Amino acid sequence: MKDTIIIVSGMAAAGKTTFAEWLSHKVCVPLLSVDDLWGKFGTTTIPFAQYWVLCEDIMKQSSPLIIEFGFWDEQKPMINELVKKYKYQTVNIHFVTSIELAHQRFNDRRKLGGTEPQITLERYIEIVEYSKFFQFGDCVIGVDTTDFSRVSYENIAKQIQQLAMGIK
Repeated sequence: MKDTIIIVSGMAAAGKTTFAEWLSHKVCVPLLSVDDLWGKFGTTTIPFAQYWVLCEDIMKQSSPLIIEFGFWDEQKPMINELVKKYKYQTVNIHFVTSIELAHQRFNDRRKLGGTEPQITLERYIEIVEYSKFFQFGDCVIGVDTTDFSRVSYENIAKQIQQLAMGIK
């Protein structure tokens, strides 16, 4: 999987982070999550400048990389620039579920944290509007997380491996 970037995308609370962390440990590939940078920099704004610098630092080494976030189309030019500059292949795992279910999960997660207020369905839709349909590259694996018990991380990992080995 050398020179491969795995892009884990989708709506908030669709299961991206859990899968990306699992995959990172499973295949021993570094994971860059915007959520981690929020904690590191103690900010609620999206620290994309730092994010892309960290991505590039890893890509300079020709190391495989997993990036995870609710990406939207405005990030495509930066991803494309890095992919072309370092001659990386891409595999995009895109997580989807119903808006209503993701909204419920989102609020459940906020409840567990105990500090953030619940948000309305309308506000949630505004938040995820652009990440809902994001896809990057020709190798896209769609994952429906409506029922997590039907999602096999192992099968997704096998698909990634097959795609990464088949792209040249």
